[in-house]
Order: sequence, then C-alpha cells, then structure tokens
Amino acid sequence: MRIPKFLNRYVTVIFAISFFVNLGFSCTSPAFPYLVLALKGVLTEIPEQLTGTLEAYKASFEFGALMAAFMISRAPTAAFTGYLSDLIGRKRIIVLGLILYFLTAVGFIFSPNIPILILVRVLQGVASAMVWPVAEALLTELVDKFERGRAMTIYVSLMNFAGIFGPSIGVGVYKLYIASTINPELLIALRTPFIFLAFISLIAMFSSLLLPKSRKSQSEKSNRKVVFSGSGIRKALDGLSWKVRKSIYTIYVNGIINGFGMGIVNTSAIVYIIQEVVKDPAGLGLLYSISGVAAIASSLLAGNLSDKLKKRKNLILASYILSRPVFFIIPFIKDLWTLTFLYSLTTLSFGMGMPLMRVLQADLTPSNIRGTIFGFQQTFFNSGVAAGALIGGYLCAIVATAEFNVLGIIINGIVIPFWITASLGVLTALLFWIFVSEPETKVSA
Repeated sequence: MRIPKFLNRYVTVIFAISFFVNLGFSCTSPAFPYLVLALKGVLTEIPEQLTGTLEAYKASFEFGALMAAFMISRAPTAAFTGYLSDLIGRKRIIVLGLILYFLTAVGFIFSPNIPILILVRVLQGVASAMVWPVAEALLTELVDKFERGRAMTIYVSLMNFAGIFGPSIGVGVYKLYIASTINPELLIALRTPFIFLAFISLIAMFSSLLLPKSRKSQSEKSNRKVVFSGSGIRKALDGLSWKVRKSIYTIYVNGIINGFGMGIVNTSAIVYIIQEVVKDPAGLGLLYSISGVAAIASSLLAGNLSDKLKKRKNLILASYILSRPVFFIIPFIKDLWTLTFLYSLTTLSFGMGMPLMRVLQADLTPSNIRGTIFGFQQTFFNSGVAAGALIGGYLCAIVATAEFNVLGIIINGIVIPFWITASLGVLTALLFWIFVSEPETKVSA
C-alpha cells in the first residue's frame, strides 16, 4: 500500500491525537449512562445481574443535562479558540486543550455526585472546543487542497477506529474488575474505564508537543485582522462572494438544526436502548463498536472519490439522504443486531458527510480566517446539541411511558424524539441541496 505523500510527521501527530483522544473518550461511552444511573440512585447493583427492568427514563433529564453541559461550554469556546488560533497559531491552543482533557479525565474518576459530574463535563466541553476545530483547521493547512479529502477522511477514520475499539476496551476494563473482585463495588466498577481515559489523554497531551510552532499561513496574519465580537462571523466573511457566504450560512443553519436533532435523539436513544433492548453495558459497547466499522470504509472511499472528482457536495448530500430516514424506523426495533445494523447506516453516512463537510468549508474559505470559520461551525452545531439535549431529556421523561393511537395503531411515545430528528434531517438535506455551492475559484491553501 502506497503511503500518501502528505503524511509528514506533523500530519501523523494530528492523526495520533485524533486516535488517542477518541479511544479514551469512546471507552467510557458504555459505562457513562450507568454511572449516571448509579449516582442518581436508580441503579444499585451490577446492571447485568438485574432481573427486572432498568428504568432508565428516570435519569433522562440528567442524561440531557450532561450532554448539554458539554455542548453549552463547547459552543462559545469553539468560536473564541478558533479565532484565537488564527492570531497566535494552532499549537498552543491544542496543547492547552489536551492538558485540560487529562484533568477532566481525572475529575470523572473522583466525581462523587451528578452536580460535580456536570461541572467536569463543562470543562471537558471547553477542552474539546480547544482541540478539534483548531486541529481540523491545522490539518487542512498542512496538506494541499486536493489532498484534503483523503487527509480529513483518514483523520476521521482514525476517530472511527477509536470508536470501534474504545467501547470494547472500556467494557473489557469494567468486566476485568468485576471478574477479579469477589464483591465488586458498583461505582468503582463503572469508573474503571475513566482510568483508561486519563492514561490515554496523557499520551495525546505529550504527542501534541511535537506539532509545529507556527501554522503554514502564519505570515498572512498581517494581511487581515479579524475582530472577535458579536459580528465577528460577518467580518470574517467580508470579501468573499455572495455565493460563498450563502453556502457558509447554510452550513451554519444546518449545523444548529442537525445539532438540535442529535441532542434530542442521543438522549432518547440511551434511554430506549437500556430500557427496551439491552441492560448489559457489553451490549451497548457492541452496538457502538460494530456501528463504527461502517463509518471507516465510507469515509475513506468518500475522501478519495471527492479528491479525484474535485467535488464534495453530491457526496455530502448522499450521506444526508442515506441516514435521515433511518430514525423513523429505529424506535420500533428491539433486537440488538437489527438495531446495530440500522445504527451502522447512520454512522456510515456520518463517515461520509462529516469529513467532507469540513473539507468543503476549507475549500470555500481562505486560510487566514479558517480557524474562525471552523470554530463558528462548531459553535452553531454545539448550541443546537445543547438545546436538543435539554429538550430531549425533558421530552423523553414525559413520553417514555406514554402511548398514542396513530391511525388505529398503538405507538409508544418514545418514537416522538426519533421522528423529530428524522424530520429535521430531511429539512437540512433540502437546505443543503438548494443553497450550498461548490467553490468556483481556488482560495489560498
């Protein structure tokens, strides 16, 4: 297999950070909702030893609050750190963000209650905003324009590989503790994956020290000064054509709408899966791992194809069309394997669409404002997720035990959050199709 020519040591470091941080992050995903249930008092014994139903809906508001805490802090921080990285360079922001990632991992281990857990999630959102928009902007500057598709999809594929292995590692660490202890303590068992998160975050933090001290377009800073204010995004887009601005604005609108839908459905999905499909954390880990496999092949294929065609829009639109209708079906599935297949369709489309959306933004905008553009995209998306998570948690608590008569068919109320997300997805697909255009001229790399 031929090694891509853009794969220099700096690009490799960004890839390594992407893999390590997401490996640690995803290893906690199967245990995290059970930790919340345990701190809430809903879960009082090892979950796989339960004989009755685990009433996960009783913590649905806490699930939403924890997701919202992450996104509420991430949203404004992403805009500010993206702008700041345009001024002082990317490395400093990334290193500081990874230090904070490590500290929040330690915080998860010692959180005694849900309010402290929420505080740690707030700090984790800040750390995430400092790392990901800035790292993505840096990556687009370290490779040539028509290598960005492949570079970004490798970057995302490594995130997806981490998403495959991480849940299994987290469940393995959790199961190892239970198997090696005569009377396993519930909270200690559920915190063991966070110890692995702290270790892997430390590796990523030291890796970031190898990044270049200045970005490729650092000399461009003197050519354009972006003022960070309430109108910062408009000033950042001054000088671009109306067609480009319309495309960026549409991407932002789609970001907040899709984020809102994701916030609703993610909160509801946790409740639905634990309550209706599988109680064992291993089942949740299996779903996350297998559904992550589909995203890898799709992202690599889409990235290579988009670079060859020098077009991004149609592939992104295909990812919208492939995934959005699936959420109409998911809340009727109670078999783990069928549910895993459907989730694989959504992650496959995510693997196609997410990296290409980043590349399209890079193609549309010059380097000296790219950090700001990427940061604001994260701000809009994260704001939507935060609002959706809070509303989704409240909505799920209300409808989870309700039933509705739809054309003579009795339907459980849990379908409502999923159907809202599916409908919003159809809307954003139409907006993207109508208003987003491929760039016509080459912007500065």
